[in-house]
Amino acid sequence: MKRSAKIAIISGIAVAVIISAIAITVHYRLSAIEGNEKNKNESASQIAKEIVGNLTQNKAHSEASESPEQRAKENAP
Repeated sequence: MKRSAKIAIISGIAVAVIISAIAITVHYRLSAIEGNEKNKNESASQIAKEIVGNLTQNKAHSEASESPEQRAKENAP
């Protein structure tokens, strides 16, 4: 087998393993969140909206707390 084919196969397997690990991590985090909530009648879409809301709120909060100097350092070439 050619070297490039071997590299492609190994890369494909590595990507599949990484995606699987991310999916398992997300599954366990969602299960933990769902298990901690008192109201078990929430739908998957309600849980997803809550997660998105928390993520966007945290990002907005972290960006709002940055100083102009920090923003300039991040945007500097």
